[in-house]
Amino acid sequence: MYNMYRSKMTTWKSYLFLIISLLTTLAMFLIDPIANNSGEALALNVLIFIFVGCALSILFAFIVFRSSDEKKGLASIALLFTIFNVVITLYFIWVGISAA
Repeated sequence: MYNMYRSKMTTWKSYLFLIISLLTTLAMFLIDPIANNSGEALALNVLIFIFVGCALSILFAFIVFRSSDEKKGLASIALLFTIFNVVITLYFIWVGISAA
């Protein structure tokens, strides 16, 4: 009889989605300086972090956008970063395969 209106709010899922997307983007921009300063020792670890970050970002995109109680503002910003990360990663994979 009584309909309780549940207000939408931003939860930890949106913040974690945004943080993972931003850290993945930051790792993409910093892979060259890290590789130059570490003598290529950490480049493989950063590359693995980028792939895992892209996969986690896609997973969190599904989790956050399927939630009905979640505000979508921060999640939309994180989705833009995720799309950027995935497109750049796929481009470099395509270039690597084409050059081989």
